[in-house]
Amino acid sequence: VPRRAGSPVDREEGVVLRGDAVVLATGAWLPSLAAPLGVRTRVQAGRGYSFTVKTDEPVETPIYLPARRVACTPYQGRFRIAGTMEFRGPDEPLQPRRIDAILASVRHLFQGVDLDDRHDEWVGSRPVTPDGLPLVGATRTRGVYVAGGHGMWGMVLGPATGRALAHLVTTGETPDEIRAFDPLR
Repeated sequence: VPRRAGSPVDREEGVVLRGDAVVLATGAWLPSLAAPLGVRTRVQAGRGYSFTVKTDEPVETPIYLPARRVACTPYQGRFRIAGTMEFRGPDEPLQPRRIDAILASVRHLFQGVDLDDRHDEWVGSRPVTPDGLPLVGATRTRGVYVAGGHGMWGMVLGPATGRALAHLVTTGETPDEIRAFDPLR
């Protein structure tokens, strides 16, 4: 099947891509690819849960409930409630008891919020390391690099990580800002 430049390639088609460098940035799925390359620091899925509910009045600002460890934000005309952290495999299904625990912790705090009409129930796997530091840099295999383990900060730190890693890939010099994140530590 002919493909346009830049279009995705299906692994099952047996297409081989060649390049001078590759960056593994697979989130909570990083360990299975990076371990054979010398990356020993554990990365596991810290899974957070959320759902949305309808409110009598629009909510316009985020709300954080530190004693409950629950964050709430406006989301597409609804109220998104997020919380909890569990460690499971990244592909394991949503655990309804986690949603129930969030509900139990906030039910008495809200008025005008329909907690029984939930939508968008979701669990997301955030890649976390035991020391809280991401893995950014070269592996033991020439031309193979990793960028992962950013926890809940991946979207925020992604551009800076990419810039520093691009410098390493193109020059062979590790920028000071990622030195502590050596994936071979």
